[in-house]
Amino acid sequence: MNYLYVALFGALGAASRYGISISMSSETFPYNTLMINIIGCFLLAVTVRSLAALPMLSKNLVNGIGIGFIGSFTTFSAFGVEVSEMLIQGDLVLACIYAVSSVIGGFLSAGLGVYFGDWLIRRKERRENGN
Repeated sequence: MNYLYVALFGALGAASRYGISISMSSETFPYNTLMINIIGCFLLAVTVRSLAALPMLSKNLVNGIGIGFIGSFTTFSAFGVEVSEMLIQGDLVLACIYAVSSVIGGFLSAGLGVYFGDWLIRRKERRENGN
């Protein structure tokens, strides 16, 4: 069953990535990949932090969302190729800006996702306790 969830959510994640990629494509800077990966860092942190803590969601479903959807939505390989192409073209400054903004943006977004996931858990616990 786990493979089915991962495959189904993976198809949705890949289609979502493609849709965002073509809608935000740019000749000068890979904004689409940058945004997709930053959004993916946030979504994976929220998924791991809060969705995994919900007893009503099966582990297979959470894996489908995390590994399937978010795994196929984000892409380290496109990031690597894009940085390499910038370096080959001699755009050292742009390649560095892209690499640094991807790393810092990813960490900040993941941190925000952890914070948001924790907030969701605390909110759920307060509701359950009547507070």
